[in-house]
Order: sequence, then structure tokens, then C-alpha cells
Amino acid sequence: MKKSIALLAGLLLCVPLLRAQSKAEAAQYARLQKKPAVKAAEKFLRQFPASVYTGQVMRWRDSLLFYALSPEDAQGVRAFAQAHPDSPFREQAAARIKAHNTSPVSREEAGQTAATASDVPLLDAIGWRKDNTDRLLALDASLQLHILSPAGQRETTRTLPVHSLQETPPPPSLVLPMEIIAPLENRYYLHFGYCNGEEEYVEVLYLPDEDILHQVLFYGNPLPRAQGEAYRIEGQCPEMMEGLSPTAEVRWLNGRIAENPSLVAISRADLLTDNAIRWWMERNAQARQQQTAKLTFGQLDPASSLVSAYKKAAKEKGKRGAAALLDIRGYTVICTGNAQGEYTLVWCEPLCRNKRRDPFLNTIYFDSDGTTLHLFYYKGNRTFKRKISLTSQTLRMQP
Repeated sequence: MKKSIALLAGLLLCVPLLRAQSKAEAAQYARLQKKPAVKAAEKFLRQFPASVYTGQVMRWRDSLLFYALSPEDAQGVRAFAQAHPDSPFREQAAARIKAHNTSPVSREEAGQTAATASDVPLLDAIGWRKDNTDRLLALDASLQLHILSPAGQRETTRTLPVHSLQETPPPPSLVLPMEIIAPLENRYYLHFGYCNGEEEYVEVLYLPDEDILHQVLFYGNPLPRAQGEAYRIEGQCPEMMEGLSPTAEVRWLNGRIAENPSLVAISRADLLTDNAIRWWMERNAQARQQQTAKLTFGQLDPASSLVSAYKKAAKEKGKRGAAALLDIRGYTVICTGNAQGEYTLVWCEPLCRNKRRDPFLNTIYFDSDGTTLHLFYYKGNRTFKRKISLTSQTLRMQP
């Protein structure tokens, strides 16, 4: 009995809410029902935005606006979609916009036409339709984008800068063919991906008409590839750094990078190690080719994987600390550490892969002064030695 009384009370409370429409609201809705009109519908929506009739009035208004447009009016349909993103006709508008921006030209036809018209080697070519106007897009080996007529006449050329951290990057190789996509609402972009050698992967979104380019780079160390895999890199993406405020396009590209199984994000510890090795190699680039050289040692972050490996490695004790020889991240390195918890990268060279033909660093030990390191190398049956003074940071070659 108590439940019945409570249910009846709840229903009675709902009645005023269902009948809360004012006389003016009901009158305007009745007039619209008899004779729908855009201005009258917009007036109703402004005056009664929370009305129970809002959905129906919006449908009347948008029906009048949408079906007044020609199906081929690309600009009109896009303007409608932008002005009314929550319209009941948004799916129909999106379908029309897609048709206005989907080329009927196949990739094979585009490639044949572009190759015939071009005087440079092409990486790829596709058909491109923008607002019912058809063209061809052809990408050459220098990342120049040629915009052609359907018959192959060149209309204009856009130079897309190669995104790279290398001072002189190798010629880009296309690893993700060109396509036209709409990842962000109803805006259609050219999308593709390329590699700069084995160490860099770049993914691109580009608006050819507006000449607006978005690129995201992933760089690092190449990893062994599976059969059919064009690239595999362990590294990082600068555009994902904390503190940045990327555009919507870059956020979308970052999501692609994060989901790409061929791109392996590096740990912070390994990143610190790679940065330390890169820093040392840049400042001591000619040391291995010289009889004597002034070295620049590098201080190591205690959080790096190199310091962790040093702590576990066998060590040679010196006057001011200890030294360890170890292989890490594709390099053979010598590190020192002391009682104060300071760690230094003293020597670094690429890891030797062919020990019968190439010299490889096999052993280190301290001289009697406790500050000079002897480095023993083997090349087949022959040996030679280098010495590094930890106090003067100098290298000397010995036969």
C-alpha cells in the first residue's frame, strides 16, 4: 500500500512538468506545426531552448535548410554542417560532403597519368576531389607535391619540407601510401608516411588547397624487422613531449604513432643513455681516427640505464674511483664512478660486429698512477693499445 501511494505521488509530481509549457510556447509550436518556416523555428528555439518541442522544431528547421540545398552544392552543404553540428541531418550532410570529396580516379589511373606527364621519378599518385573539382596529386622523391589536372597538366607544385633531426637526411622512402581521409569531422586531408633511412619515421596530414602541413616524427635506433615490415624503430616522438599544446591534427598523428606496432617507445632510462652516447659521439667524433686527441667526457644521469649497467658490471679500481667496460645500446663504452655518486662517460665506440676483421675493445685496466686507463684491442691475432688520462682527458695511441 505504501509503495502504491509513493508511486501515485511521483506520477502526480510529473504531471506539472509535462504540462509546464506556457501558452505562448504552445501557440508558437501550433503555428509552426501548421506552417513550418526557418525564421519562425529559429525564433522558437531562441525563446524556448529547453522546450520539450525543441527536437521537433529543430528537425523542421533543418529539413527546410538542408533540402533547399542542391545535392551538388559542396560549399552550401559544408556550411550547413559547420553551422548545425548537432542537426538531425548531420549524417546525410556528411554523406554528401564525402561524395563531394571522393575522387572517381583509381590509384592505377592516377599513377599512369602522372607518370606520363612527369619529368621526375614519382613515389606515388592518387586522384583528388575537392568540392566536386577533380585533380591528381603526385608526390616525387624530394617530397614535392605536384597538383595536376585530370588530364595530367601541372597546375602547381608544393614543396613539403622533409621532417628530420639529421643534418643531411637520406632521400625519403614512402612506407605509407597516399590517401585522402577525414580524421577530423568533415575536413579532408592528404595522409601518408615516409622514412628517412632506418632511424626516422614521419607521418603527414596535409591540406593541399590551404597549403597547411602537419608532420610528426618518431626517431631512434633501428630494430630487427619481421618479414614484410618496412621499418621498426625504438625511440621517441618529440611532438609527444610534456608541456606542448599540439593542434588537433598533431594529436591525431600522435595517436597513430602510439598505436603503431613498428614504433617502440623507449624507456626514460634508455633515452637518457642514448642522449648521453649521442652527446659524447658528437663531441669526440674524430677521436678514434687520431694518434692523440683531446677528449670531452660526459656526465651521466644516475637514472640512466648506463649507470644501472655500470653498477652491475665488473670494475677496475683506480685512484679516484672505478671504471667499467660494457656493451650497451649498440655501443661499447667505458664509464667511471666515484664514492660521491658521480658517473662519467669516458669512452664510446660502435659495438664491433666482426671481431676477426675489425678491432674490438676487449680489456681495460689502470696504470700504476691510478688515473690512466689502458685500453686493449684485438684485431684477429694482432693487438694494440690506447691510453686515456682521466685527469687531462687526453687519448694516446700505442702500437
